[in-house]
Parts: sequence; C-alpha cells; structure tokens
Amino acid sequence: MQQPQSLEEYLDIIEQAQFEIEDLLRCAEEEGDGLQEFGARIPIYHQLGAALDRLHAEVADGSHEFANAQDLAMMPLVREWKAYIPFHVLLETINTVHLSGF
Repeated sequence: MQQPQSLEEYLDIIEQAQFEIEDLLRCAEEEGDGLQEFGARIPIYHQLGAALDRLHAEVADGSHEFANAQDLAMMPLVREWKAYIPFHVLLETINTVHLSGF
C-alpha cells in the first residue's frame, strides 16, 4: 500500500479503515450465533472502531501528534488479532505514517 503524502490522504486512509471496521461489524452481527468465533470478536472490532474514530477526530482538528516515536494505542490489539483483521496492512500503514509523519 502506498503511504499517504498529505493530511487529506491520511484522513482518507483512516476513513477507509473505519469503513472496513463497520463492514466487519455488520458481518459479525449478521452472523450472530452462526459463527461464534466471529461473533466473539465483535468487542475487538468495536475497540478498533473507537480508536479509529478518535484518531480521525484528532487528525481532523489538528491535535494529533505525528512522529512521536510511539505506536498508536490500537497497535498491540491489531498485532495480536491481525489474523482476524483482513485489512491489518491498512492499519499498519496508518501507524507507519503516525510514526514518521509526512
């Protein structure tokens, strides 16, 4: 995945990840008890969605600090559950830009 080169592109990638989380949540909630393992991951997807919502708000209002040498708070969760997050590479890209800036 190509790294974003501007704040607008970064926000777009965050929005893509937000869409992916919403899609996963829709699928998980529709499957319900049919796939218990999938349904059991709903809290993880909610946590990631909330983290992305916070990040988007901070970036949009200019309060987000880039290049602070610390992973985004959601990254331990992403790395632990990446086998169940089909778009984990997108989240890694978001973190990479957070770490390095533009």
